[in-house]
Amino acid sequence: MTVNYSLDAATASAWAVIAVIFLWRGSLMKLVWREMLGWTILMAVLYAAFVWGLKGTEYENYYKTMFDLTKEVPMDGTLMFLMSYMTYNSLTRWSETFKCMAWPENVALIYRQYANKRAMKPGEARLMNQTIARYLAIFYILLFRDVCSDVREMFPTFDDMVQPGIMTADEANLLQSSRLDRNSPHYWIPIDWIVTLVKSKYQPTYVYNRKGQRVRNKKESIMTELEYLKFIGELNKFRGRLGDVLSYDWVPLPLALFQTLTVFVYSTLVVNCFQMQTRIITSGKSSVSEMFVECLSTLPFNMLHLAFLRISQVVINPFGSDDDDFETQYLIDRHIKVLNEILCPEETKKQK
Repeated sequence: MTVNYSLDAATASAWAVIAVIFLWRGSLMKLVWREMLGWTILMAVLYAAFVWGLKGTEYENYYKTMFDLTKEVPMDGTLMFLMSYMTYNSLTRWSETFKCMAWPENVALIYRQYANKRAMKPGEARLMNQTIARYLAIFYILLFRDVCSDVREMFPTFDDMVQPGIMTADEANLLQSSRLDRNSPHYWIPIDWIVTLVKSKYQPTYVYNRKGQRVRNKKESIMTELEYLKFIGELNKFRGRLGDVLSYDWVPLPLALFQTLTVFVYSTLVVNCFQMQTRIITSGKSSVSEMFVECLSTLPFNMLHLAFLRISQVVINPFGSDDDDFETQYLIDRHIKVLNEILCPEETKKQK
């Protein structure tokens, strides 16, 4: 997935630039080589059809007339405008989506800092930490299942999360038996579980006795009132940021815009083949060398058009299987390890 070349380009030397240019994974050539090969084949077929099939026949003038009709087609300015608009919007959505990818460290660290160990027995506190770490991991998995095909293949059903120990059978049944539609997002439910779990251990600072008097609560609370409010606020902010990821997935760029750019770029390549045939025929040479020179002179511009198109297609949905898409599987593994390091350090040391 994501291609990281930052280390190779850390120093802007000539060798570093060459090394980056010749990278294959996620490169320009990997994106456009099929289209460029098809364009070259079409160019050669049109040239061969004229030289060895129609030249000197009664159909030669009809063939030249067809080429002449494409000579004055004004496409470059319109195409550059469309490509710039589409690429800008696609890259903006890509960067904004990445900014929504909140990481769970803040929630785990705040809980670790605020949790009052005296409010629970040691075994109960350890189980509480493990459960919160699991719920945060489940939250990520449920979210990515709704937007990423790779994660959906890893966990096609809730039961597939039970076997690796991410979720218990009771929790899977609870998700399946919820009143939500099967296709509705369930990602927020583990956050509700965390709130319910912490709330069950929370005790208000002051309570009212039988006489209706306001007295200080003698029971130990897992958090103070202010800490509890800060923790719930951090959970809500965390859920809100990652919930915006679904918004970008539900409401993509208008389909007509995507189709317009795609059709226009490929139409430009086809028209360009005919325009090049006109230049070759009118030059009077009609040789392979002339076609080779025309191809080399036009190739950079066609690659530029295709590059912007393919970049827009790749970044319009960063949760697929393209080279530059987000590594959601890595993120899930990484978050599980980090959450265990923060909330369950004793278990992590035992595993090591």
